[in-house]
Order: sequence, then structure tokens, then C-alpha cells
Amino acid sequence: MKFKIVVLFSSLFFSPTMNHSVHAQEMPSGKKLRVIVTTDGEVDDRCSMVRFLLYANEWEIRGLIHSSSKHHWKGDGNTPGKKWEPVEWLDRQLEAYAQVYPNLKLHDPGYPSPEYLKSQVFVGNIALEGDMREPTPGSNRIVQVLLDPDPSPVWLQAWGGSNTIARALKTIKDEHPGRVAEVSQKAKIYLITEQDNTLKKYLRPEWPKVQILRSGGPSFGAIAYSWQKLQPQNIQRYFNRDWMTANILKDHGPLCGRYEAKNGRFRSEGDTPAFLHAIPNGLQSDLHPAFGGWGGRFAFHANVWKSVDKNGSNPHSILRWAVAFQNDWAARADWCVKDYKHANHPPLVTLNHAANLKAKPGQTVTLSAKRTGDPDGDRIDYKWWHYCEASSYKNAVIISNTNRPEATFVVPTDVNNGETIHIVCEVTDKGDPPLTRYRRIIVTLSN
Repeated sequence: MKFKIVVLFSSLFFSPTMNHSVHAQEMPSGKKLRVIVTTDGEVDDRCSMVRFLLYANEWEIRGLIHSSSKHHWKGDGNTPGKKWEPVEWLDRQLEAYAQVYPNLKLHDPGYPSPEYLKSQVFVGNIALEGDMREPTPGSNRIVQVLLDPDPSPVWLQAWGGSNTIARALKTIKDEHPGRVAEVSQKAKIYLITEQDNTLKKYLRPEWPKVQILRSGGPSFGAIAYSWQKLQPQNIQRYFNRDWMTANILKDHGPLCGRYEAKNGRFRSEGDTPAFLHAIPNGLQSDLHPAFGGWGGRFAFHANVWKSVDKNGSNPHSILRWAVAFQNDWAARADWCVKDYKHANHPPLVTLNHAANLKAKPGQTVTLSAKRTGDPDGDRIDYKWWHYCEASSYKNAVIISNTNRPEATFVVPTDVNNGETIHIVCEVTDKGDPPLTRYRRIIVTLSN
């Protein structure tokens, strides 16, 4: 019997016990994710920032904040600094952004002006490792955004230590104790490992209901300094000298020219997963840490969502997407120097049904993305696949017609009530470079 589509109620409600009951849901029409970056200015932060600025049209950027870490701090009158890069590095990158901004706007008028981005730069707690002794312009900016009347999430990215974020939350708890529950739902923190002691010392003990994602070494490390040791050879070709020179470093304008490559190769972007997680590519990984996407996949452990790193034959939670996000970066680099006609733009994946469905054992589910198209008129390839790692139902799901606009599968008979099957519609165009976008369908099972 053919399956009848039923739309489920969607919610952004978060709970550690609801790993597989949060549904795929779009942000409200026209609403962009709000992001705040904190950075310690390390060379891989500077490399990540080049890529981040090429995606500045995708978010509402509410802060670019200098912070410290256990690796880098400025020092004060009593303690000398450690490997500190003066904060002017970001000013230089924004000046380079200003030079390519007119061309970027040809591809999306939503790119923020250089003046706006410069207005979002603040200096946070940079004096010492883990310093959260006093409020700073950077921590106060975070306070301002978290206390504004907009209830939508604010993604706080710690590319270095989390101390400036911790200082902001301390100010809120000290001065606005009645807002703690509200802010606990609003603040979403993505940490690139623990680069100071403020997660254990303050964030977890004092803010237990804030969603914190922690990307560990084997996860973010695959695109950090040791990438050559962690990546398989078929992936490394997208990070080596020839690819970087052709697609990023040569003839792609002054912003890409600020990328600090090492011997022409990819240097390190250990912080990039923090914003890959928030790119609206259709995987909607921002809705729940267990969903997985370009920034990795997470499991709840010891009151923190920790990255699920490669284990045995399971795909690496970040590298499985590496070819797609490297090609996507190359296209953005082209946007710096090419007009719309001569650059590539991602396909628009559109489902012919709801993204949240119900099904019973033995039923046939028909999936359709026949309305999908490409803004450049490129031919497109389809790939439907069962995202087993994100599903609570872990056995095989056999999908028919996986490379066509419409696909089907029969619900297995051994499912349990309430289990979910995540199906991904992956669409790649035939442009240069080829670009990929997705839609996630979540099928909730009932007996």
C-alpha cells in the first residue's frame, strides 16, 4: 500500500533526552541564524576567518570578538603575553573583504557591508588564559545580544577559549538573575575543544541548561594542523597545493590572498567546523546536535554534547562532507572575482512533501524532490541515502531509485514505536566546481 504523508508538529525545543524526536524545520522565512565569533587570533583562526567572511551573507553576524586561550593571550602588567597576534589582523581581513564586497554582492545582495562588519568587532577578555575577571567591550556585546528581545538562538562560537563567553554569562547571572532561564534556551555554544578552563570551572556548573557542543581532536583535527595524518588520500587532493593554488590562492582577489597557506597547501582551519555547523545547506544540523552535518555530529555525555569521531567503519563525522564543503569554498572564492554568469551557485533542493513524516511497518514511503532546480540551469544528480548515524533505527533501510528525483523505501518490520529514520536527499550540480545541497526527511515510526 502506498504511504500517505502526514506532517508532524515541529519545534525547536531542545532536550538531551530527545535525540531523535526533534523534527526538520526551516527557520522562519527570511530569518538568518545569529552568530557571534570569539577568536584568539591564532594562524588557523585567521585562515578560518577568510572562509567565514565568504559566507557572511548566510548569517546575521552580531559580533566578531577578540578573546584569549591557553595558547594565546596578550598579557597584562604582571604577566607577559604568549604568542599573541595583535588584534589588527582582523582589521586587515575586513579591509580585504571591503575590496571584494562589490563583487560578492553580484552573487547575493545579502552580504553585509564592510562598515557593518567593522561595527561588530569588539575586544573581549584577552589579558590572560581563561581570564573572566572583569567585563569587557566584547563580553558586554554578548550580554547585549543575549538580552535583546529577539528570542531566536544565538550561536556563540569559541574559536579560542570560552572565557569571554563565560564572562558574559556571569554578568547576566550577576546582574539579571531573572533572565537566566530565558538565556539558557537562547545561547548555543560551539567549542573547538577546551582552550581554557572556563567550561569546567564556570559554564557547566553555573549554566547546566545551556546547549554546549564540544568538537574534539579527532573531529576538528581532520582539518586542523595534522590534517595530512588524518585524511585519506582521496580527500587530501582537495587540500593540497595544486587545488589550493587553482581554487583559492591565485587570482581570487585580496581576501583569499590573505589566506596564510603553508608551502601552498591548506594550512589549518581547526575552527572552521564551528561555522560549518551553521551554514544553511539543507542538513539543518543547527536544530539538534545529534543530526550531524558539515560541522560534525554530537552525542550527549557528561552534560556536554561531544563530537562523535571516527570509530571503526563509521564515516568520519566531518570528513564525510569534505569534498562538498571544499568545492563550496572554491565557488565562494570565485564569487570574489567573477560575475554571476561565469560562476557557480548551489542547487535549490525542494521537496514535494513535508520534511517530517509518519510511517508504519511494511508501508511504502514515496519521497520526491521533483521541483528541485539549479539557478544556473546546470544539470543535477540526485542521491537519496539513509543517514544511519543520525537515525535511532540503526538497521539497514533499502531505498529504490536512489539516483532519481523520486525514491521509495519500505519501512522495515522490526521497527519500534517512536524510532526515526533520517533520509537525506543530496543534490549535486554539474557546474564548476560542482556544488551540493541537501534536504533531510525524518520519518517517525509507529506500530
